Amino acid sequence: MDKVKKQYGLWTGIAMVVGIVIGSGVFFKAGGVLQSSGGDLKFALLAWLIGGLIMITSGFCFAIFATKITKFNGVVDYVELATNKKIGYFLAWLMTTFYYPIIASIVSLFSGQYFFKMFGLDVGLVSWQNVIFASCVLTASVILNYLSPIISAKFQVSSTIIKLIPILIVAVVGLFASIIVGSDYGIINAFKVIGVKPDNSNYVLNFGEAVKKTAFAYEGWVCATSINAELKESHKNLPRALVFGTVAILVFYLIYFISLSAFLGNTGTINSGNNAPIDVFEKIMGKFGGALFAFFLMVSCLGTVNGVTISCCRGMYTMSCRGQGIAPEKFSKLGKNQSVSLYSCIYGYICILFMLMVWCLAINGVWLFKYLGSMDEIICAIIYLVYITMYIYMMKNFKDQNVLRRFIFPALAIIGSIFFTICGTGIFQLITTGEVESLKAFGVFMIFFVLLMLPSIFFYKKEKEMPEESL
Repeated sequence: MDKVKKQYGLWTGIAMVVGIVIGSGVFFKAGGVLQSSGGDLKFALLAWLIGGLIMITSGFCFAIFATKITKFNGVVDYVELATNKKIGYFLAWLMTTFYYPIIASIVSLFSGQYFFKMFGLDVGLVSWQNVIFASCVLTASVILNYLSPIISAKFQVSSTIIKLIPILIVAVVGLFASIIVGSDYGIINAFKVIGVKPDNSNYVLNFGEAVKKTAFAYEGWVCATSINAELKESHKNLPRALVFGTVAILVFYLIYFISLSAFLGNTGTINSGNNAPIDVFEKIMGKFGGALFAFFLMVSCLGTVNGVTISCCRGMYTMSCRGQGIAPEKFSKLGKNQSVSLYSCIYGYICILFMLMVWCLAINGVWLFKYLGSMDEIICAIIYLVYITMYIYMMKNFKDQNVLRRFIFPALAIIGSIFFTICGTGIFQLITTGEVESLKAFGVFMIFFVLLMLPSIFFYKKEKEMPEESL
């Protein structure tokens, strides 16, 4: 087995956390969260706050694990320690085949939409033009990660800085919204409930669906653990990146969301949908401002695609390091730069393109695929359910930690993970509102999930043992 180089520093780790999470979710989920909150900003903020706190408590627990384990692929190593090698293997397969490809493919489509908006073109999310653009973005990202991981890391840091620009600008203009766009706007007016106007009659409170949508918007921070073996002083830098990164994200999201509603109003935020932040710039600077903001959002999405691709390209390699998966002797062989496996990159690339095709079928409403339009949120719920095994293990075995670290944070993370899961599966929505569509979507996804996980059974090699040395 070839060993990877220690080539990334603390800032790359923080950029992985912040840069992947703040990509597209906060921009295109904002209106949906507000609508599912009945148009009431207070409930919407509560949904964002709950989602953020779940992320922070989970990230803090991951940080404690990171001080103890430095091997191949953070989250897989942690779950493997808490359970066994077989569950760790299946999680690695799930992350490589589902989690990373689903996020990378959908965000690449949104990057394309914002690219065309720069030129005043409003193309469909799965139009042939946008699918071609997304395919090119994904291809370029995989090639970049294989040929030059250092350049990829630098892009991750720079894109993280760039993507904070639109959030900061919206935050600033939100403070002066009543002056810029009129007295009916502003932070105080944003907290007023939309009301019972006929055109707003469909804004019904469905809090479980609101929290479910935040799951995707907050997801991605765990990708930072995939470079655990390549991070300098990872036992120190990875915990710092996880804690600082997740706290920063929650603060950024709450400020952005309040300011967006202050400037556009609650109804405007819902009606604008994906275009909400662009509409803010257009009100201030006209069409040029809208095009400029579209550029920022495109870079933001590209940063997320790059960060998730970094993880996806290493997925099969992490399995091969355990003597598992498809042809471990080939997938564990690194390229000339001693950083990435070519075979692992190719496998991740195929998985991403496959999920891109599935998204096209889902968004076009083809057959049962129409129920997979929320698979980005559902896969996040499933992942959080797996994390619970880690938190229980912490409470049982991390005796060197104080009460807060050993019991309080893991307990909060367990409660949060369970809540995320029941929202993601649609059970919470069924109980509180009687809505069954989310439950149907979960059922169809599970059929899809089982079919794609089935091959993993045939590549599990029981006799293989994970190498003892740390990387």
